[in-house]
Amino acid sequence: MMKDDVVKIDAVRAHMRDIDRTLLRENLKLNFEQRAQKHLRALQMVEELRRAGKKLRQKSDGR
Repeated sequence: MMKDDVVKIDAVRAHMRDIDRTLLRENLKLNFEQRAQKHLRALQMVEELRRAGKKLRQKSDGR
C-alpha cells in the first residue's frame, strides 16, 4: 500500500468517527417511498424556516 492510500484511509477513519451510524441504519430500513417522504418533509421544514426568517427580517427592517 502506498503512503497516499494510507493518508486517504486515515482521513476516512477520522470522518467516520463523527458519523452517527445508527441513523444510517434506521434510514436503510425504510423503503424508497418512506425515505422520499421523509426527505420531502425535511425540505418542507427548510422552506418554512426560510419563510419565517424572511418575515422576521422584513419585520425588523420596518417593512
